[in-house]
Amino acid sequence: MTKTQRKQGKSRLLDKGEVKRVLRYQKGNQTHGIRNTCLLMMSCYLGMRVGEMSCLKISDIVCNDGTLKDTLVLRKEYTKGKKTRTLYLVHKEVRKSLNDYLSYRKEKEGTLNIDSSLFRSQKGDGFNPRTLQMLFKSMYRKVGLDEMVSSHSGRRTFGTNLILQGIDIKTVSTLMGHSSVQTTIDVYCVPNPKIMEDVSRNLKLM
Repeated sequence: MTKTQRKQGKSRLLDKGEVKRVLRYQKGNQTHGIRNTCLLMMSCYLGMRVGEMSCLKISDIVCNDGTLKDTLVLRKEYTKGKKTRTLYLVHKEVRKSLNDYLSYRKEKEGTLNIDSSLFRSQKGDGFNPRTLQMLFKSMYRKVGLDEMVSSHSGRRTFGTNLILQGIDIKTVSTLMGHSSVQTTIDVYCVPNPKIMEDVSRNLKLM
């Protein structure tokens, strides 16, 4: 696929094996693997946009006593729709990746400045959405994923998997931060051939 084709279409979903492949590669990356693993988890397991991740401060996820918060409140200046959104930092793998990354930062810097950017580039600065987008692209290309996989693929994977697991559309829309439930329906409620086949096979007339 060409870059033009991807821009005109939608970033494709990642399957379970592809997510594992990218994470496995990053866990073997001695330089930025801990940071990159954390970014991938927040994309695939929280459905965050690169613009949201680039705005995060350490204080957004850490309590005053230094422990990890259970919720992440994305302030309206962080989000695409300019609406406050709450995400839940309760998945054990998400929490592990965040704690590992915070421990790495503390060991490297001596102390954590809670007002500093959560994610830092190789130069020590915070990311902007464009540079973070490029980082995701690099992570995916290094494991051989095609041009249809972009920084938005983790978010699409998150939303679509919630729907496939039977989560009600209002909850999905709220977690995704969509301004309208219709947006969630139009973008994420994609007919699944396997589900349609199963429904047709097991239909019972009442």
